[in-house]
Parts: sequence; structure tokens; C-alpha cells
Amino acid sequence: MLNSSLAEEAGFPEALPRPQGKSEIRTIESGLVRKAFAAVLQGTGLLSVATLTILAILFAVPALRSAVAPVVAQAAAPVVAKLEGEAHAAEPVAAPPVSTALKIGEPVSLATADDRVAQYLARRYHIADGAVRVLVAAARSAGQRHQVDPLLILSVMAVESSLNPYAQSAVGATGLMQVMPGAHLAEFPAQNARRAALDPIQNVRAGTAILADYIRRGGSVQRGLQLYVGAGNLPDDGGYASHVLAEMARLKLAAQGRISAALTEAQRADRGA
Repeated sequence: MLNSSLAEEAGFPEALPRPQGKSEIRTIESGLVRKAFAAVLQGTGLLSVATLTILAILFAVPALRSAVAPVVAQAAAPVVAKLEGEAHAAEPVAAPPVSTALKIGEPVSLATADDRVAQYLARRYHIADGAVRVLVAAARSAGQRHQVDPLLILSVMAVESSLNPYAQSAVGATGLMQVMPGAHLAEFPAQNARRAALDPIQNVRAGTAILADYIRRGGSVQRGLQLYVGAGNLPDDGGYASHVLAEMARLKLAAQGRISAALTEAQRADRGA
């Protein structure tokens, strides 16, 4: 809309009457002329104020409107096109659609190596294939975000909870990666951290963030695992890091397609334990 004060100073009406009469004249909008006036007053027009003033006066006379309307439309078209082009360029670019969050029970497509890992875990821990595939995908996503090997994440999940998303220790460690919600409130987006910790996907994301921080602070995966289990100031971690790294080695075998070999190694480890 033309600024009213500018219009008054230039002697223009704020709005021009809509064309009446023949059908081809009805298609010409007075807004076209107003846009041209606004463009001239803003210094972007192609016509002079005097020329547009004459056209506006002639356009307002019913008897002359049919003859003037095409001239107005033709004269204003370049200005309107320029304004519309600038408006279009200023429009914000739509953000790409956000990927749907992982959910237990929903089908998940995995790469070949990850699919083999899922098969091993499903057989090793007697977990439904569909649920395991979601956990493998969640570990892959969290690992990429925090630069942690997804197989290490899955190994921690296996040792901590045997892939039971509702596992809870006597001291309150919760879920797949046995996260202490009260000690890591910042890792959970929900207000109720204890409830969020029981969500498998949120638990994996939070546990991975904590593990990545411990590895960074400890300077190595081995030291990070010791900190993760709470043995940072103890003489040893009770074999925790060794158990995790041994399971990670079996997952690597499975990823290579040697699922049966990985399961055999797991059986031996269980008997030795």
C-alpha cells in the first residue's frame, strides 16, 4: 500500500477506482498503478511522477479509462515485475523437512554392516529384530553426532543392560546405558529426566554424550570407560572396560559378516565368566 503521507504530498489518491466496463478492462487492477506510484516515490520507478500523474487523471475518467488502461498496465509492468522479483528474493528459503525421530517398533533401514550387527545382537540377547534395528540406528546417529564409534556405544549398552531399556540399578542408573538422570539433567530435553531416561532413544543420546565427554577428559577410550563406570579414582574398574572392548570386538566380527563366529566367541566369554 502507498504511504498515505507520501501520496498526499505528491497529490495522488491513496487508491484508484477499480475499472468498470468491458471484460478485458476488468482484469486491470488499480493495485498495479498504486505499485507503480509507490515505486516512483521510493526512487525505484521507471516513469516520472508527472507522467504517472497524467495517466492517473486520465484513468479516473470513465470515458477515457478503456483507452488509458492498457497504457497504464504496460508502463507499470516493468516496475511491478521488479518489485515482485525483489519480494520473491526476500522470501525465506523453506527449511528441509526434519527427519522423523526413531521409535521402537517402526521399520528401520540399515546398511549391510549395521544389519549384520543387529542380527548378532538380536540372537545374542534374545531381543526382537525390529527393536534391535532401532537401537543400532540410534547408536549410529548418536555416534556420528558425538564422534564415538557406534559399536562402542552398542557394546556399552550390551554390558550395562543387556539391551534392556527398562533396566535400573540399585543406585538409580537407568535404561540402556545406565544413565544417572539426577546427575545428568542437562542431557535430557524433557523436564522429567527420570522419565526421559526410560525412553530408549533419549537414553542412547544422553549416554553417548556422557561417554564422549569422559573419553575426551580421560584421553582414551579405556580411560573414558573407567570414568563412565565410576572407577576413575579406583585401582581398577573390575574388568568393565575389558568386557566392553571384548564385546566391541565381537560386534566388529559380526559387521564383517562373521555372525556365527561372533556368537561362538560370546558363548565362550559367557562360560569363562
